[in-house]
Amino acid sequence: MAYVARKFVISRICFQQLSRFMATSSEIGVLMEKFKPLITEKLVHETGVSCVLKLTDTEYTLDLRDAGTILEGAADDADISLGMNNETFMQLIDGSTTTAAAYMSGQLKLEGNIMQAMRLSGVFKTMQGVISETANE
Repeated sequence: MAYVARKFVISRICFQQLSRFMATSSEIGVLMEKFKPLITEKLVHETGVSCVLKLTDTEYTLDLRDAGTILEGAADDADISLGMNNETFMQLIDGSTTTAAAYMSGQLKLEGNIMQAMRLSGVFKTMQGVISETANE
């Protein structure tokens, strides 16, 4: 049991180190490509939100309302916009913070309905599997 707990702590530390290492726009672009297969019809149905992610030096549109796509650039018709730096984004997808915690601490700026933003928490949790696989490569 202690081995499992220790392995979990070590994995968590690796995720946090990875988030600092990968917080460049080019690396985020690579991750976005890896996230695309995660966007399933079920996820789109459960989420039902179109979101623009405004990161440090790039923007992405997560269309989880209609098309089920991740595209570089900002869509004009998105339901919400989430502004944050690259490190905060990496913390959201590695599980070291939540959308609520990032919003309350001022690390995440929201334009739009807060309830729609909270629906994205599940999307960020889905992305954690990709981060885990990337850390193990």
